[in-house]
Amino acid sequence: MKYLLMSVLLMMSLFSCQDTITTNPDAVREVKGVLSGSLPKANGTTGRILVSADNELWNGEIENIFIEKFSDTAKGPYIYYEPVFSFQQEDPSTINRIRKKNRNFLRLFLDTTKTYTETEVIVKNDYKSQGQLYVIFRDSDKNRLINFLNSQLSTYIALFNLEEDDRLVAKYNLNKNLSFDNIAKKKFGVSISIPVSAKFVANKDSIIYALDKRVDEKTKDNPRTGAKGGTYWSQKGIMIWEAPYVNEKSFSPINVLSYRDSVLKENVKGTVVDSYMTTEYAGSHKPKIQLTDLNGNKCMIIEGLWKHDGNIAASGGGPFIQYSIVHPTRNTIVHVSTHIFAPRFNKREYIRQIRAMLNTITLVD
Repeated sequence: MKYLLMSVLLMMSLFSCQDTITTNPDAVREVKGVLSGSLPKANGTTGRILVSADNELWNGEIENIFIEKFSDTAKGPYIYYEPVFSFQQEDPSTINRIRKKNRNFLRLFLDTTKTYTETEVIVKNDYKSQGQLYVIFRDSDKNRLINFLNSQLSTYIALFNLEEDDRLVAKYNLNKNLSFDNIAKKKFGVSISIPVSAKFVANKDSIIYALDKRVDEKTKDNPRTGAKGGTYWSQKGIMIWEAPYVNEKSFSPINVLSYRDSVLKENVKGTVVDSYMTTEYAGSHKPKIQLTDLNGNKCMIIEGLWKHDGNIAASGGGPFIQYSIVHPTRNTIVHVSTHIFAPRFNKREYIRQIRAMLNTITLVD
């Protein structure tokens, strides 16, 4: 989250303390929940906002603003461009009661019943469903609403992004893979929440490695195009190993990456003979490194691409994110590496998932 603008971080600090946010408190109106008792769970697609706006208001300049702002490049190690978030606009008359419980809901409208001095923003958690983020933009002046969207829409896209991230972290912490977590704590002094569905590939003194594999799509043969049907799957990998921490040189990017590649070559073999996983260093795909801290401990975040090497017949690859953390009591550097293999699919939501796993990390003695 440290890559977000300071304005977004400030906004989120306000959001954590109250249900509504705006740049001007006078323009805020708190929306009360309309359902009593236990709320149903939110529905809808991860990474997508349902935008409720009258077609007459939407068509034209406002639609173009949304297309532009949602086309910003997503943060992460991508091979190809992917947008920061997705949206779907519909006229309110077509959105039924069930779809109003969408996990990410944005209501946009002109209010002619009163006169506003600025665009009013209402933000509510758990409004019509559990886990929902519900946002309203309204104004009596269309030009002022357009100016607001031009200057502020990206900030609220970031808000929806952060909400999706937090939902995943909470989900993983609530239902973690206890077997993997217990072994990680015992062997490497690190606790992490990963899906229960992840299965061990390796459980050695030097490394633990689990894969979370799932079927994402099933298709039939298409006689018209000649495309062959089949089952398409994705997988997320989580690996943990450690290295001695002798001095600052041990924690240099060159040493961390070199050690990473030696561990991968030894432990992560490809299906083609003599092939193995390694880091991509070519051209624009070189790893990006950020030095930060994790709960007061030195942490190096590495984002990049992995590939298969060792045999020219080997292929395949994808994004990875690695946290390398100096353990305060073990005199080690704990390396937690996550990666994705999903050749048929866009990667944005998979990257969100592995980043959320990494955001559950805590160090233990």
